[in-house]
Amino acid sequence: MSKLLDLLAQQKALAEQIKVLESDEKEAKVLKFVEDLEALRNKHGYSVPDFLDVVHSLHRVKTPAKTAQSVSVKTTRAKAPKFKVMINGVETILQSKKAGAVGKTIEALGFTTYADYLADLMKKNKVADFDALIKKLGGVPVTT
Repeated sequence: MSKLLDLLAQQKALAEQIKVLESDEKEAKVLKFVEDLEALRNKHGYSVPDFLDVVHSLHRVKTPAKTAQSVSVKTTRAKAPKFKVMINGVETILQSKKAGAVGKTIEALGFTTYADYLADLMKKNKVADFDALIKKLGGVPVTT
C-alpha cells in the first residue's frame, strides 16, 4: 500500500514539474521540435535507430563502437641489404642484421649465432661496424 502512495506522490510531483516546464519558453520550443521530429520520422516510416543514423550522418557525428576492435596495419619491413664478399677464398653473403640464419659454413667455423660470427669478422678485420667491414672486404650488393 505504501508503494502505491509513493507512486501517486511521485506522479503528482511529476505533473507539477511538467506544468512548470511547459510554461518555460525554451522547454516549449524543445517540445515542439521533438514533436516535429517524431512527425517526420513517422511520415517517412523510419524506425528510431534508422532515423538516428540519418541525423548522425547528416551532421557527421562519430559515435564510438560498442566493442572496440583493434585494427592492425601490416607494414612490410625493408629487408636488410645483403653483400657478397670473399672470406678466405670462399664467397660468402653477409647482411647487416644481427639475427641471421646460421649456415653450415658458419657452423663449421664454430659459431652458434650469426651475431657472434659478424662480431668475430669485425674483430679480425679491425673495423668498428658492419659498413666498414663490407668496405674493407670489397662487398658487392646482392639483389634478389
